[in-house]
Amino acid sequence: MAMSSLDLGLLLGFCGGVGTFFRGFRAYRKYLLLQGTSEMPIRSIAMGLVRIHGKVTRDHLVDSPISHTPCGFYQVHIEKWKDEGESGKWLHYGAEANGVSFYLEDSSGRVLVDPRGAEYDLESTCVREAPSSSSFPPRGASDAELLSYVARVGPSAEAPGSRHNLEAEQMMFAMSKYAKKGTTPDEMMRKLFPQVMQGEAKMIQGLEAEGPLSDPLREEIRLAQIELYKHPFWSPEYAEGFQRVTKLQAQHKKESPFTTKISLPVPPPPPTDEVEASVAGFPSASGRYRLTERCILPDHEYDITGTCTENPGAKDENDRNLIRKGRNEPTYLISGLAGPDVNAMQRMRAQLMIVGGGMLAVFCMGLLLLNLRLF
Repeated sequence: MAMSSLDLGLLLGFCGGVGTFFRGFRAYRKYLLLQGTSEMPIRSIAMGLVRIHGKVTRDHLVDSPISHTPCGFYQVHIEKWKDEGESGKWLHYGAEANGVSFYLEDSSGRVLVDPRGAEYDLESTCVREAPSSSSFPPRGASDAELLSYVARVGPSAEAPGSRHNLEAEQMMFAMSKYAKKGTTPDEMMRKLFPQVMQGEAKMIQGLEAEGPLSDPLREEIRLAQIELYKHPFWSPEYAEGFQRVTKLQAQHKKESPFTTKISLPVPPPPPTDEVEASVAGFPSASGRYRLTERCILPDHEYDITGTCTENPGAKDENDRNLIRKGRNEPTYLISGLAGPDVNAMQRMRAQLMIVGGGMLAVFCMGLLLLNLRLF
């Protein structure tokens, strides 16, 4: 019996679910290892697997390729836009991770760290699209430099940790801590997003200062918007108010036939070739790309779990150790999270992979058996 495209998709989903399920157990083993490895002062570390926490010094730095930020190490995740009719989606295209060895120090001393081969949980320093549609000059590399960089990196596999979002993880832990203290959602929003809340307050003030309006429908819209912004976005009142404002705006648009529409110039479609020659003579990628850059920054604190070995280029007796990826123990993690949060995040990832992978495998296999009339 020939398999249809749906059957093939379900089979691939089943295989992906099984693979994720078993990768989850490997991630859970890593969590247990992190949980059982105590943090220690840098001066007290011995040969073998260690866990340390400290600040990156400014001794050895490089400039990151996207934002030109001085850093000890950078990681770039490249996505390419794929058109799908009237919409589209971002798909992984390539990745690069590079830098130099840097020193991590705490109150007891410092140690050299070779970051190559680690799993990273790093701060985002820049997210850029190339070609850019913004009229403002970009920070860091120009569009031409970015497209040349994409061509140099080329299609490549994802780097470990390239999908980790440190800012989202920190926000999640902050919300969890506030929730344990009994903080209400409204108070949580004020603490976590003060600028958003201040912006909404200014918007309400501006709407109140506009009225009352002579046009009854516009006045109704103004009052509905004021009422909308008084409710948190997760509340049923906000959902009802948003629907009301949307309906009133649609009604106003129908009753205003002389509204002028501004036509913006449509950019020409990108070339179909993957790589073309640039003006400067260097190869330049064609198409639309999004580049996300994350860096190990000087004077920022990091939690590092890796293998301590002898430093072959030691300058003195206080520079004899080197943290790197071990040969017998491959666990190597560099994270901008605090120690307890590193453990919690690793456990959460493992649980999601085990549960999610298992559910996906069972779901796809069940549909496949039903589709093939074997169950």
